[in-house]
Amino acid sequence: MWASTHNESLKEKMSAVVSALSACQKEIGSGYLSAFPTEQFDRLEALIPVWAPYYTIHKILAGLLDQYTYADNAEALRMTTWMVEYFYNRVQNVIKKYSIERHWQTLNEEAGGMNDVLYKLFCITQDPKHLMLAHLFDKPCFLGLLALQADDISGFHSNTHIPIVIGSQMRYEVTGDQLHKEGHQLESSDPKRLASNLDSNTEESCTTYNMLKVSRHLFRWTKEIAYADYYERSLTNGVLGIQRGTEPGVMIYLLPLAPGSSKERSYHHWGTPSDSFWCCYGTGIESFSKLGDSIYFEEEGKYPGVYIIQYISSRLDWKSGQIVVNQKVDPVVSWDPYLRVTLTFSSKGSGLTTSLNLRIPTWTSSNGAKATLNGQDLPLPSPGNFLSVTKTWSSDDKLTIQLPLTLRTEAIQDDRPEYASIQAILYGPYVLAGHSIGDWDITESATSLSDWITPIPASYNSQLITFTQEYGNTKFVLTNSNQSITMEKFPKSGTDAALHATFRLILNDSSGSEFSSLNDFIGKSVMLEPFDSPGMLVIQHETDDELVVTDSFIAQGSSVFHLVAGLDGGDRTVSLESETYKGCFVYTAVNLQSSESTKLGCISESTEAGFNNAASFVIEKGLSEYHPISFVAKGANRNFLLAPLLSLRDESYTVYFDFQS
Repeated sequence: MWASTHNESLKEKMSAVVSALSACQKEIGSGYLSAFPTEQFDRLEALIPVWAPYYTIHKILAGLLDQYTYADNAEALRMTTWMVEYFYNRVQNVIKKYSIERHWQTLNEEAGGMNDVLYKLFCITQDPKHLMLAHLFDKPCFLGLLALQADDISGFHSNTHIPIVIGSQMRYEVTGDQLHKEGHQLESSDPKRLASNLDSNTEESCTTYNMLKVSRHLFRWTKEIAYADYYERSLTNGVLGIQRGTEPGVMIYLLPLAPGSSKERSYHHWGTPSDSFWCCYGTGIESFSKLGDSIYFEEEGKYPGVYIIQYISSRLDWKSGQIVVNQKVDPVVSWDPYLRVTLTFSSKGSGLTTSLNLRIPTWTSSNGAKATLNGQDLPLPSPGNFLSVTKTWSSDDKLTIQLPLTLRTEAIQDDRPEYASIQAILYGPYVLAGHSIGDWDITESATSLSDWITPIPASYNSQLITFTQEYGNTKFVLTNSNQSITMEKFPKSGTDAALHATFRLILNDSSGSEFSSLNDFIGKSVMLEPFDSPGMLVIQHETDDELVVTDSFIAQGSSVFHLVAGLDGGDRTVSLESETYKGCFVYTAVNLQSSESTKLGCISESTEAGFNNAASFVIEKGLSEYHPISFVAKGANRNFLLAPLLSLRDESYTVYFDFQS
């Protein structure tokens, strides 16, 4: 993060951490540095159960080496080499006392990326001991299978072995050993039976973090679009979605993908900013600190080149190209299905000719794609290739690209016939999740996805409201409780309860669609659509006075209410009068409690005292709102509200749907 921002407070903090760790290392006196004692390694080497001490050592080494690499902290490099000297001697003693096989047996516990950090250190020091130790952390029983390009390596623990692959990639870059370039196709569970892994612990955040490193190496070696596409998809869905909204330090360990999942109900639930120190917290924080590290790739040649493989608003000071590239990406929305990118330039006046290479992702379509340079159309390659533009760039140049965002479905990788109908829905690189407590049936009756998946218009957010009442010191909200309308205590945002307390006001006469304030609804005839049940409406039950939710095709006239000033005479209150039964209003219990049903009651001489208050609500902005990338999908039994998986917090969701023809 400091390398990207040069923020002084970050510099002070990280330098203070290095200094404090240095004092600890000097006090220990052997080069060893960890919060746990060396006895942990005694147990590991004796093959007595102990959990992953080398994993933590790798993280400390990697952090110290980064302090030197990015911030020129010489003390951090000295600490790193002293630590490595300690572990070089320790591993040598294990080999002499037992055998090299005994050392390799210790690697069956998670050793993190010890080989990776040691190869990086060797690049700096050229010390043969560092190279030797790196080799000793290359796990031969696993890398041997990769070198042989074995068809099936399922069953290997992902977060143990993917870091070893990253180290193997670094070995190739350091030594040129071709065996360590080939065979980096990874499957960590049964690649033909993935439907069995749709549970509350599906995707580990650390694994995504490490797979980004693998794909970054592979792209650098090959320039293949597939690796850039993979990086984008994993970053978008597997990294950005592990933090709770914009709350720093609130992250999850595992991203669940079972029908009706919730990040809040995942393994360990949400962590806390100060008390959670899982491995996925370390990699999670690091992932968010380096969101920009794989946007641009530089290439030497006759004309210096830059590959732009991620479309993220950013600024590149390209020193060897003698220009500054400013990338601006328009916000992606569902109702305007295009990704639009604008590149402008600040020339440093060198007159140097350079090349820009822009990724045309495989998820887009040639139909509607467009690129211009200074207003003139450029020929575009087909998806899965790069658009290359070579010229001497000036400050007057402007390059734009427009890429269609296509809806599509992807079947889960599973060769069992009973899972052939299980599919996910994507919009460009975004995985869409449906608000659902576990139902997942979709009837695919149309030939085109656009026939049964439709975008939520931008205007709909101005129509979202929440009705509240206060009783005593408690605030209650009108809520869709399993298709019955009740009053519940005011919920936390980003929860199922907040979704259920949000309704869309639909004008009965369709005279307008967007409102500048909630007061614009007063005096209008409206229908109430539950936020997460598009196509459903609130109506009076046929056999009693209670309010329920039902399909809009069934609701007809009993679903229309006249929104009037509150019967209690309050400045901010409204009342809902039935259009079908004039003089009858939606009301709650006079002595309000949680889970109280709401009913339709009529004013008469016998109306109980307090009715006017019970029939008056404060109308507030909806507790939930539509994400800019939101759709409605027609389901077999009900419609689903779809939004990007990354946008969800505590809400229940389904990612894979059962498509029944």
